[in-house]
Amino acid sequence: MATVNYIRESKQTISAMKGLINYCVQDSKVRDKDSGHRYVSGINCNGENAFNEFMTTKYAYKKVDGFNFYQYVQSFSPRENVTPEQVHKIGLEFAEKAWPGHEVLVATHLDAEHIHNHFVINSVSFESGYKLRQSPTTLKTLRCLSDNICADYGLSVLSPYEQNGRKISSREYRARSRGSSWKQELITSINHAMFKSGTREEFIGKMKELGFQINWKSERKYLTFTCLGGQKCRDIRLHNNKFLKETLEQEFKIRSELLTKFYAGDFYIDEVTDGYSKTGWEESREAYFNLLELGYFENKHNKSDESEQNHLDYVGLGVRSALEFARIFEDTSEDSEERRKRIEAEQNASNLGAIIGIAAGLILNMNNDNSEELPQELEEEQNEIWLQM
Repeated sequence: MATVNYIRESKQTISAMKGLINYCVQDSKVRDKDSGHRYVSGINCNGENAFNEFMTTKYAYKKVDGFNFYQYVQSFSPRENVTPEQVHKIGLEFAEKAWPGHEVLVATHLDAEHIHNHFVINSVSFESGYKLRQSPTTLKTLRCLSDNICADYGLSVLSPYEQNGRKISSREYRARSRGSSWKQELITSINHAMFKSGTREEFIGKMKELGFQINWKSERKYLTFTCLGGQKCRDIRLHNNKFLKETLEQEFKIRSELLTKFYAGDFYIDEVTDGYSKTGWEESREAYFNLLELGYFENKHNKSDESEQNHLDYVGLGVRSALEFARIFEDTSEDSEERRKRIEAEQNASNLGAIIGIAAGLILNMNNDNSEELPQELEEEQNEIWLQM
């Protein structure tokens, strides 16, 4: 997936515009080390000569003051399987549709784990001489356009500003896409805990281990989660019916019935999803009982080596399949110390077999991707503030 962000440039002088263009076309940022190709182009102009062409247009219409330029960045997830050529092509299509009648520099930066396009737009239209105007809805429109183009190329996108029919704020929507939402961390932790919980009590315990408290009372309609940073969130604010109290209670009722069959010896793994109402937790339920059959939960409590326990916590689900494992933990994040312990555990537990090894490799790659920081300019964005000319 790709995110589009507006980078506010408070200095709107001609020299500031030239400085920005020079930054965007730096050889160390735009040159592909393998092919030697420089990913610099332009819409309605020659990208390598963008500054001179911008100025020609400004002088032609005698508009060299006020707002001189705009900058946007289109960043692609490190987990997205895209090439520099594809990213640049998407950027060109996006720029052509986003700013018709204007000269746009398109520079694809390859010096970060997440490939991203920089767009510098001449504020003066070469066709009409009018200046580019923006509104409070401009960014939302541009993000929708970017998502549509990415979808055409087969890339992943988030459904804009709503999930399962419930509206979410634009800020949360983009925070989720960058993997930085505390609410997304809560969702990821709930998913993780459900793969290892057969009862409500186990689930509450697993969430506590992950640093989350749950206020789960029979007289209350909603569950309330308290996060690591002190944020509180009701289940209804997680934008998916499977997180609702009534759904979780139904799921644990199903798991309780299956556990009774399991310990009575009247259990078949193929029946864990048959004949039960849909809750949205079918995949994690099947994974849980697969692991239960393999003795995973009993064995892990007998391990004396803490690092091996950590390893099993992360890769136990690999017995199902490496691809499913990758999808399940797609949004998991961890700090440097957790990562160090996990890598050490993976090395010590290499005798767990080829399937576990494949799964461990997948989660290692994805969590390394998640640790990549965003470029500094994205930290300074003001997504909802627009300056009128």
